[in-house]
Amino acid sequence: MGKRQNRLSHVLAYMAYRLAEKALTIPPMWFCYRTGQLIGIICYYLLKRYRSLAENNARIAFGNTKSDPEIKRLVKEHFLTVGANFVCSAKLTTVSPNKLNNYIEYEGKELLQENAEKGIPIIYLVCHMGAWELLAQIESPANDVKQSTLYQALSNPYIDAHVLRKRKRTGLKAFDRKDGFNGPMAHLRTGGSLGILVDQNAGYRGVWCPLFGKLASTSNLAPLMAARSGATMFPYFVITAGPAKWKIIISEPLEVSPGETIEMTTARMNLEVEKMISRSPKDWFWVHNRWKTPKTRFLIEKYKRGFCLPPKMKIEDLQSFNILIIAPRSNDHCKISLPTVRIIAKGRPDAKITILGNDSKVWENVPEVQKCIERPNIAKPQNANADPIGNQDFDVAILFDSSQEAALEAKRGGIPHIVGYSNNENSRFIDHQITQENSPEEPAYYNRIAESIGSKMP
Repeated sequence: MGKRQNRLSHVLAYMAYRLAEKALTIPPMWFCYRTGQLIGIICYYLLKRYRSLAENNARIAFGNTKSDPEIKRLVKEHFLTVGANFVCSAKLTTVSPNKLNNYIEYEGKELLQENAEKGIPIIYLVCHMGAWELLAQIESPANDVKQSTLYQALSNPYIDAHVLRKRKRTGLKAFDRKDGFNGPMAHLRTGGSLGILVDQNAGYRGVWCPLFGKLASTSNLAPLMAARSGATMFPYFVITAGPAKWKIIISEPLEVSPGETIEMTTARMNLEVEKMISRSPKDWFWVHNRWKTPKTRFLIEKYKRGFCLPPKMKIEDLQSFNILIIAPRSNDHCKISLPTVRIIAKGRPDAKITILGNDSKVWENVPEVQKCIERPNIAKPQNANADPIGNQDFDVAILFDSSQEAALEAKRGGIPHIVGYSNNENSRFIDHQITQENSPEEPAYYNRIAESIGSKMP
């Protein structure tokens, strides 16, 4: 698309956005709330992919405390709540800051005021909860503290400029992430406040810390800026208190302990995120893939920031990262691949290795392998009950066998991420495709797979 066409599409989208915003000034807030609930329940039934993602995420968080029917009810309630908050958030931007107080109440404001009276800057730890856009529309909850936020610019420059104007009407200063952090740091050092979203997947740049017991890539930006500016970090989030009613909660502060590493503070920050989500589970954005498996390097030992567990937590307490390795068909090739399996097992502290192969005896004396599954006889017709891996929860499958049958076996088992050498037969089933350079009779054949997913090679 040329520059002229691109500009035209942006202008048309901006006009549609402003018309929708104008239309939202007419109905009362309760009507917007109920309309949003209706949209939410429609999305719940139509968007199966997102419903499944939300249910999987909720099982990670509450699988030990809630039954499956309870999790399904939570996700259904979540869609209703998200729909209502989405429509109301758009409506809230049309309401004057003074009238916003008709819809909100606070909990914990005194904590901010005590901190402000000491002249200590504030970092708000913000989650995608409830009508979180509300936090950018209200006046500073701490008297005489100038508020600011980090944001990522929208792709449409006209809508982006309009949204920024709306946010700035209460004195909020918005810092674009791409402009660096000198501006936000200077703002903090003058005693101001800064809101940072802390519940997003940080990809390859994050610290791997447990969230509800499962490792998740986590941004260390908030703890890093707190350590450098002397700011106090406050959990700061919104929950839905009723139809068209919201509560803004400020929890007890998270402070950087003397001598503590940034990674440890980041791990402790995730514990605060858990508390926020647990306060009102229906309000958190469960359709975000928070525990996303990186497309390539999902073994984390080569990551610059590595992993960190909070105090008193042990590696054995982590939820497993379940890896299925589909072994070569030849026992000789299995023996050649065995050292690579050991290398992969060391790639992350929560790794749990399961082998799918022809002969479990090859692997029975390998301590890094927790379980072996006998490969089905492909000469016999398959049925639903014959699927050896369909009822098991694997995060990834690694194909040491590059046949189409092996790729189909992983796909049939519903494994969300499949890694292996691609060829004309299996490429459509593989998510992370690797180009073959060696023979299966060479250790380099298997080591290349391990290296491509993040293993440290000898």
